Amino acid sequence: MILPWFPIVLGVGVAGRLLGRARGLGLGIICAFFWLLLTQASLGPRLWDDPLAIACLAAGMCAIVATGAWAGETPIQVEAASRVTDGVAEPSNGAAQNEEALGLGRIATAIERFEDWLEQHRNDANPWPEFDEFVRNMLYQCCRATHVKPYRLCGESEELVPLCEADPFMPERRRSARKGIVGHVLTTGRRYVAGDQSQGELLDRLADEWDTPIAWCFAVREGPRKLGVIAAGHLDVAPQGNRALFQAVERLVSRFWCALIEAGNSRDANFIDPVAGVFTRTAFLHRADQSLSESFRQGEPVALAIICLESLRVINDSGRWEAADELVRSAGAILRRKIRADDVLGRFDGSRFILLLRRVDSELAGLIVAQIVAQLDTLCDDQQRWQAQVTARCGLAGSGTEEPPLRSLVMRSLMQCARARVECISMATDMQPVGASAEAST
Repeated sequence: MILPWFPIVLGVGVAGRLLGRARGLGLGIICAFFWLLLTQASLGPRLWDDPLAIACLAAGMCAIVATGAWAGETPIQVEAASRVTDGVAEPSNGAAQNEEALGLGRIATAIERFEDWLEQHRNDANPWPEFDEFVRNMLYQCCRATHVKPYRLCGESEELVPLCEADPFMPERRRSARKGIVGHVLTTGRRYVAGDQSQGELLDRLADEWDTPIAWCFAVREGPRKLGVIAAGHLDVAPQGNRALFQAVERLVSRFWCALIEAGNSRDANFIDPVAGVFTRTAFLHRADQSLSESFRQGEPVALAIICLESLRVINDSGRWEAADELVRSAGAILRRKIRADDVLGRFDGSRFILLLRRVDSELAGLIVAQIVAQLDTLCDDQQRWQAQVTARCGLAGSGTEEPPLRSLVMRSLMQCARARVECISMATDMQPVGASAEAST
């Protein structure tokens, strides 16, 4: 019976080393009786007829018990995974070092992922919904945060807009930037962590009044400038025991947020006219060509309009450049308010705007553009303000039943704009015969 005895002794020795002397002794006694029963089952009643066998059995049992007691005299000191201080679990030194190394690895991975993400999405027209998904994944990977809701501050309106909202300007989806625990965090810049006794119970009460649970909330800032706020509904990692990790993640999210804004500003500097706030001519031609191809694939008609502010050069030549810029800026604001999301608007040159209208024929486009020109006329009629007689004229051309290239539409619209100036009318379209508008006005 030496073969089953040896692994029992070995197991008792290892277990006693881990459990300590008292538990090792108890385990040794249990395993000694187990070996006794195993021997009885193997040899049968004849075991008790042989005194030598009984002596060997007793010696083996004593050896098992002695091994458990001896091995337990110097147990392996296993450090506790955590110790409790003020009711909050804090990791021990070894566990803290491991957690810190793990947190640094997660942060390094997040930085690498953001670099790849920004390279892929830096030229998106609206990268915020994709950034929303990136932030959610990052906070889960780094802090095991779930039910994350990022908001950005909408201009100077003191309203918060969800990043994931496809149309960020829907009034019903906005939240006040000064109400609730989210407003407190945004205005003060101090984070909120549920259950943190250093914050006071008033903040917990304020968080309870929010429509969804909040376990962690922090502001996104660039120096003193407030950009947004992020709220997490649940945490699987205790913030009190991982303050350095949470602070690093908060700063990192703010840096990522600012990097995305800078990437957008850099893109806009190349694509957006700084005065009118619309596409430059190069950017318009690129974007309009894509929209035109998409419209023709879907069988949609398009129309293109050239809108000219005549006598704008007179204001510039007289040295009143600020007034000229103000007129262009106001005209650009009117045009931006009137166009739809999938229309394309640009500044063609110093005094002319260019507008591509999708899913409209020449007749419908003429009605839309006529309203725009009427508003521009109201803007330009203030001669006391501009100290010049500025007139808005428009030339319009539609695709009709054909699929003309963009350059052809632009040339036809320019011809109609020149015709409107010759015939002294506010708008000329390719649907009107030459001279018809002048005869009608006569």
